[in-house]
Amino acid sequence: MSDAAQRANSKARLRARLKVRKYAVAASSALRERTAYRGSFLGSAIAYGLFVFVFSRIWASAYSDRTDIDGYGHVQMVWYFIVAELSSFAFSGSFWSLARDMKSGDVAYLVSRPYSFVFYSYAQGMGRAVANCMVLLLEGAVLGLLTVGPPPAVSPGQAFGVLVAMVLAGSVYFLLNLALAMTSFWVEENAAFYWIFQKLALIVGTLIPIELLPAKAQIVAWWTPFPSMSYVPARLFSAWPGDAGAGELLAYQAAWVAFSALLCHCVYALGRDKLTVNGG
Repeated sequence: MSDAAQRANSKARLRARLKVRKYAVAASSALRERTAYRGSFLGSAIAYGLFVFVFSRIWASAYSDRTDIDGYGHVQMVWYFIVAELSSFAFSGSFWSLARDMKSGDVAYLVSRPYSFVFYSYAQGMGRAVANCMVLLLEGAVLGLLTVGPPPAVSPGQAFGVLVAMVLAGSVYFLLNLALAMTSFWVEENAAFYWIFQKLALIVGTLIPIELLPAKAQIVAWWTPFPSMSYVPARLFSAWPGDAGAGELLAYQAAWVAFSALLCHCVYALGRDKLTVNGG
């Protein structure tokens, strides 16, 4: 390889490292900002705790005369719900802040900067989500131990799979929230889109495993992104489907991450030309 080619490769690697560093700084800044205001966790922690407690009682009643429901025991089902709700609460609240930035015009300051608006927003959102996860994970663990006892045994490989699944679930959650928020480029009052999205996400794989849905509903559900957002990490934690099955579920999630990222870039590209800022 010639000296010129080596210099070109070195410059390319340096530019790549600088780009990654920008997004890493954005994520770490968002994490520090989120943890600096501990009171901001109170509302979500209370809601999460109530959800877990109420549904643990519901499942206790459902299992009063049986030991198994579609392959899930009582302990598995409660821990499934704890992990599914953890994913839902930690990652799904970004729509409102994103939509507010769109509507106020603050987004104009971000789109003019030398980085990808989509990736920068993603880095910030995931940074905040890490802080949410740390708080809710501790709360969920305590509630699970108090209501049904220890979770099913988890091997190191299984724990790693759950961690990867949580990252992928959060990515799908955030990117789809961002795509919904960017409909503000065309529709000022877009909250209805989010409410529909949130309710579908709650029904399909969060409140109950996909296996508990009717057969035809399961087929439809697998053609949507919703199982990738709560069901997969909860299933991998509470009822490990084997290495091959886990690999298929993670690949399913990865495909939806890629689709969601592409969707965000397309919506942003179409909506940027419509961006207007009052007084600017």
